[in-house]
Amino acid sequence: MRSLATLFWRFCLMVALSAPVFARDLSSIAEEVGKAVPEAFPVKVLDSFAYGQGKKVGKFSFPNGLTVIILEDHAAPVLSYQTWFRVGSSYEKKGKTGVAHLFEHLMFKGTKAYPHEVFDRLLEEAGAQTNAATWVDWTFYYENLPAGQLELACKLESDRMVNLLLTKELFDSEREVVKNERRFRVENDPDGAMDEALLEMMFPTHPYGRPTLGYMKDIEGLTLDDAVAFYRTYYSPANATLVVVGAVKMDEALLTVARYYASLPRVEVPHPMLPGEAEQTKAATKTLTLPVANEKLKMGWRICPAASPDVYPLEVVYECLFGTESSRVYRTLVEEMQVASEVDGAFEPLAQDGFLLADIVMNEGKDAAKAMEVVLSTLEDLARDGPTDAELSRAKNQVEASYFRSIATVGSRATQLGAYELTAGDFKRMFQYVDGVRAVGRDDVRRVAGQYLTRERTNAVFGRPGR
Repeated sequence: MRSLATLFWRFCLMVALSAPVFARDLSSIAEEVGKAVPEAFPVKVLDSFAYGQGKKVGKFSFPNGLTVIILEDHAAPVLSYQTWFRVGSSYEKKGKTGVAHLFEHLMFKGTKAYPHEVFDRLLEEAGAQTNAATWVDWTFYYENLPAGQLELACKLESDRMVNLLLTKELFDSEREVVKNERRFRVENDPDGAMDEALLEMMFPTHPYGRPTLGYMKDIEGLTLDDAVAFYRTYYSPANATLVVVGAVKMDEALLTVARYYASLPRVEVPHPMLPGEAEQTKAATKTLTLPVANEKLKMGWRICPAASPDVYPLEVVYECLFGTESSRVYRTLVEEMQVASEVDGAFEPLAQDGFLLADIVMNEGKDAAKAMEVVLSTLEDLARDGPTDAELSRAKNQVEASYFRSIATVGSRATQLGAYELTAGDFKRMFQYVDGVRAVGRDDVRRVAGQYLTRERTNAVFGRPGR
C-alpha cells in the first residue's frame, strides 16, 4: 500500500514543466474576464499551481476584494462550490457568543429574489447537496453539484451574500433551534460539556476558549439587530474566498463568477489582531460530575499555528500516542493494563495556537487520574527517546493515509483548499503536507513533544459519575 501511495503522490504533485506558461495563461484569462466584465477590471492573478495531468489551480481577486480559487479537475462530472468568510466565533465580542453560528443558520432563510423554499427547490432540482459550518477562524457554505450547474450556485450565493432578508420572526425561530442544539451537544452531552471546559482551560483569555455554539445566556440575549450588524460587518466580497473545484474550465468559471460578483459593493472588514495567550507554566485540572457510567478523561495542550512547520512532527506525535489502536497510549491503557475501553483524541492547528487533545474512557471502577499519569509518563518517554523506527514509519503512513482520505472527493478537496487558505494563509500548503510529514525524523518528534506536550502545559478535565 505504501508504494502505491508513494507513486500516486509523485504523480499528483509532479509540477508541470510548463508551469510558467500556465501562469501566463492565467494572466490572459484574467485580462479577458476584465474586458468582458468591466466591474471586474483589473482581475489580478494572485497565485497558481499546476500538477498531474491537466490539473491546475488559479487564485484571483476582483477590485471589490473577492478572492477566487479554482481547481480544474475533470476526473468526474461534478463540482463543489464553496464560499468561505474570514469570520468565526473568535471574532465575537464577550456577551455575544454564538452569533457567528446563529448567523450561519440564518443564511438559509432566503432573499427577496430567492426565498427559502425557492432556494432549496432550485438546488434540489439540480441534484445538489448543500450545507455549512462555523468554526473559530471561519464560516463556510457549500454546494456539491453536477457539472454544468456553476451558474446556479453563483446566482444563489452572490444574492444571499448581500441581499439576505431577516425578520424578527425568522430570527426568534432560528435562535430557538440553536438553543436546542446547544442543549443537545453540551448541556445534555457529557463529552460536549467536557470539551467546552477543556477549551476554556487551554485558552483562558483568548477567544478560542469560547464555545462556537455560544453560551446559553448569550444566545438568549442575542437580538435581530446583533445579527444584522454581524451580517453588514463581515459578509461582503472583501471578506470572502470562493473555492470552485471540479469539472469546470478555468476561463469559463472565472467569467461566470465575475458576472455575478464583480458588481457587488466593496465593504472594508475589520480584522483586529487577537491577543496571544500567555505561556502556560502550570498544569490545570477540573472535575465535572456528569451522568456517565464510568470515569472519563480529556487532556489538552496548546500547540502551534497552522502555518508553523511544527505541524508536521506534532501530527506524527499525535499518531504515535493516540491516533489508532497501535498507538502507545491505547496499547498501554486498553490492552496491557486493561483500565480503559477507549482512547481517542483530536489534532487541530488553527490560525493562531491550535490544540492537541486526548480522550480516554475508563473501565468500570478504574481511576482516570492513574490514566493521566500514564499519558504524561508516555509523553516524557517519547520526548526523551523518540519513537522507534517502526513507530515513526507507521505513524507517518497513517497521517498520509488520513490525508488522502481527506481529499477523496471534489467537496473534500475544496474544503481542504479553503481551510488551508484561511487558517495557514496559503492554499498551496495542501499540496505540501505529505512531503512535510515524510520529512519528519525522530529528533523532530522528540523536540516538539518536549516543547509543547509537557506536564506544565497540560490541561485535564475529569468526568466523574454522578448527577
